[in-house]
Amino acid sequence: MYVVPDLGVGGAERHVTTLLPRLDPQRFTSCAVCIGEPGALFSDLVDSSIPATALRRTKRQMVRALVDLVREMRRFRPDIVITRGYNAETLGRAAAFFARVPHVVVWVHHCGDPEPRGPLRRLIDRCLDPITDSYFGVAEAQRAFMTDDLGYPPEKITVVHNGVDPSLYDTTDDRSVLPELGVPADAPTVGIVAALRPEKDHACFLRAARRVADVRPDTRFLVIGDGPCREDLEVIADAAGLRANVVFTGARGDIPRILRALDLVVLSSYSIECFPMALLEAMASGRPAVCTAVGGVPEMLVDGVTGRLVPARDERALADGMLELLDDPELARKMGRAARERVESEFTLHRSVEGAQTALVEAARSAGIVRPARSGIVRPARPTERADRTDPVRLTLVLDQTFVGGVEVLMLGVFRHLDPSVVRPRLVCLREAGPLAEEYRRAGFEVEVVPRSGRYDPRRLTRLVRMLRTDRTDAVLVTHHHHAALALGRLAARLAGTRTNLVAAHDMDLTSIGKRCLPRWVVSTLFLSDALVLLGPRQGDYLRCEEGVARRPWSRTREVVITNGIDIGEPPTEEDRDRARAALGLSPDAFAVGIVARLSHQKAHQVLFEAVRLAAHARPELQLLVIGGGERESELRSLADDLGISGRTVFTGVRRDVRALLPGLDVSALSSVHEGAPITVIEAMAAGLPVVATECGCLPDMVTDGTDGFLVPVGDAAALAERLCVLAADRSLARRLGANGRERAEREYRISRTARSFEALLDELTGRSN
Repeated sequence: MYVVPDLGVGGAERHVTTLLPRLDPQRFTSCAVCIGEPGALFSDLVDSSIPATALRRTKRQMVRALVDLVREMRRFRPDIVITRGYNAETLGRAAAFFARVPHVVVWVHHCGDPEPRGPLRRLIDRCLDPITDSYFGVAEAQRAFMTDDLGYPPEKITVVHNGVDPSLYDTTDDRSVLPELGVPADAPTVGIVAALRPEKDHACFLRAARRVADVRPDTRFLVIGDGPCREDLEVIADAAGLRANVVFTGARGDIPRILRALDLVVLSSYSIECFPMALLEAMASGRPAVCTAVGGVPEMLVDGVTGRLVPARDERALADGMLELLDDPELARKMGRAARERVESEFTLHRSVEGAQTALVEAARSAGIVRPARSGIVRPARPTERADRTDPVRLTLVLDQTFVGGVEVLMLGVFRHLDPSVVRPRLVCLREAGPLAEEYRRAGFEVEVVPRSGRYDPRRLTRLVRMLRTDRTDAVLVTHHHHAALALGRLAARLAGTRTNLVAAHDMDLTSIGKRCLPRWVVSTLFLSDALVLLGPRQGDYLRCEEGVARRPWSRTREVVITNGIDIGEPPTEEDRDRARAALGLSPDAFAVGIVARLSHQKAHQVLFEAVRLAAHARPELQLLVIGGGERESELRSLADDLGISGRTVFTGVRRDVRALLPGLDVSALSSVHEGAPITVIEAMAAGLPVVATECGCLPDMVTDGTDGFLVPVGDAAALAERLCVLAADRSLARRLGANGRERAEREYRISRTARSFEALLDELTGRSN
């Protein structure tokens, strides 16, 4: 959606009417919205079947205009909104934010403001910059203005030159239109095609015309266009005695025909001229030009080759340039041919549209949502893919605090295995450091805590923004169950101008217990994040079906699967098994079933306890090891007594040597009602154990039923008992399934592989991949 003040006659307005109809319809669906009146060029869009709407709102109706724009955006549901013109830049970007449009581009068509921007406008621009993905210009000369005067980040600026279709402009001379304008067909004729506005400096053109007429009184000057300065310019022409030499044609719809009648074209602007369409059209018509060297004009016109460049507001130099070409028709024709050739090689409309399409796609990738919004697995980058990089990606993991939980432990492992020449990670906590912070520090990683006074200190946001800017953070990562980080981390990333921000989801199936993995407000603002990192394909299916991810434009973002991982280590030996069984107090013939999990309702230990009771009738050698601690310990000890399995059940409590104990087990069990992609299952597979688990979370992505373990329905104690009995009765099957699990862990669940996947994703999203 292209949002503009209006579509009156002008180069910037013509840019809209030429660009939108020519965008590849297989890749782009376009519309335009005028905040004010439609303007003379509005019908050009309508005629080309581009939907166009004029809101007809005045400057005093800004609130109504904003409401109308939000309505139009929600109806059209654009992926990108382009704005051009001050009120369009302000209202269009604000409306895009409220309508949850994923991407916003400001297209600048001038090289300077007639008056310096006031503090209010600068403040508005600064506030809207975080939701602006790119600033497009039409000339390289704009870069200094956009960075120094407007304060736009240089990395967000892209230049796409204007262009014209040369086939629409005939280079042959045709002076038949001149008599219609009251000009002798054989008179030397100079034209200026520009809106009659102060910055075009027609007054300087008229003073130069007086000098030319003094030398060549038969010369005629066509002032083509209209605008607020017309009456004043007519007075100047009369006062200079140019009534017989100057014709004010007004706005014309036959510019190509008039250009064929001219001997040369003039542009006399003194400022904010960027890449004037009028000059491109003149060059395409094979006309030489005499132009002031302002803005992007020197990028278009090669002095001495396609025309003459003169200083701005220098009427003498402007007159001398006109006289040189009028006195030497052969030189003028030669320059005209060179001008046409330059347009054909550098400034065709096809080339301009292709550049615009590429820039729009890159704008969508730069900050956001590198769509398609569908699941995909990030493959670990090969070393050659990371060649020639200079600075590492600066990654900040933002948490509320560190808990001793799956994601915090996982990210510590990822941090340790990231290549420091590729990614430089650090941890920022919004509340307090937490119990794992010291482990991060001992591993050599920076840990910072955002100072706060009180639970709802609003200054945390500004402090976090300052931290990200000071560190020059490239990427921010937040996780699903840290709600303060989900809100403040992503917002701070936007305000700090961070290149990318990611959300990692590490749970699912929570609707079964009346909860959500991602809060509704997070789903409704996913477009503000550049990727949603998932643990497995099933998690993506769950979030889309049950929690509304990708159901609306604002709930879409790129979905990427990065599996959990651990340090796999060497395969356990018989000596490792013997030591572990001795530590657990197991007899040689015991069939040991272990569950490594927090003693919480999520893990549903009671289902496993019931399964052990059922299986023990057929397999009396079965022993249960409950490894972990938690709020249900007393309850579960009582349950073991009630079920009559306390004699075969050992509660080990929290153990720091779990991985050393695992080889002593015969099977790893998990009876959870909801899971993500539990690290304990990967550790069991790495220990060569078969896994018997409930079919929830990403477990079906991790365990192939009958190949490296068994899956049973959630809450089905009888099915769980039956699978335990099968393995207890056939120890060779248990060993075979465990060996398959070990191979899978080595292949898919190495922490180094997880780290490489994060590196590849960060490389891509920050634009640093080759």
